[in-house]
Amino acid sequence: MAGLFLLWSALGALIVAAFFITAFFGDFSPLRLGDSGAVILFVPVLTAFTLGLLLTDYELLSAVMAALLTTGIAVGLIVAFMAGPLLAGVAGEGSQFQEWVVQRVGLSAVLLFPLILLGTVVGRAVGERILPPEEVRTRREALMAETRAWHEQLSRMERTATRPGEEKRP
Repeated sequence: MAGLFLLWSALGALIVAAFFITAFFGDFSPLRLGDSGAVILFVPVLTAFTLGLLLTDYELLSAVMAALLTTGIAVGLIVAFMAGPLLAGVAGEGSQFQEWVVQRVGLSAVLLFPLILLGTVVGRAVGERILPPEEVRTRREALMAETRAWHEQLSRMERTATRPGEEKRP
């Protein structure tokens, strides 16, 4: 279970980081995105919503931890990609490029956590409604069986209390 938790968080972070980097470097991207602002706002929410759907078997605290982990990995990937030219020494104007990188990484860090947290919690809530965990399903089935047994006992008691020929008391 922990391996799947880490895998889903890492894959979600990879998707979010890829689209953020694509939005930041739209001219060099193989994907032509019409509005990079929409990508920056909606991709983290939709990816985290899917992550929340996958985490219905975990507690709510685990979904929040997955949001933190996904955000951390995504920001780390964005930092690695954006600072790559500086680390390799191929950036032409280091100070201006460095400021640009810090601005983009700061924007990523500030935007990603609330969006990913929102998507994860909403996805988990929707997932609990449409795909409840196995434990919840078994509890519901046991409760339904117990309720049926009570109804059967009550109907038997009602039949024995009213004998044929006697009227039922109000």
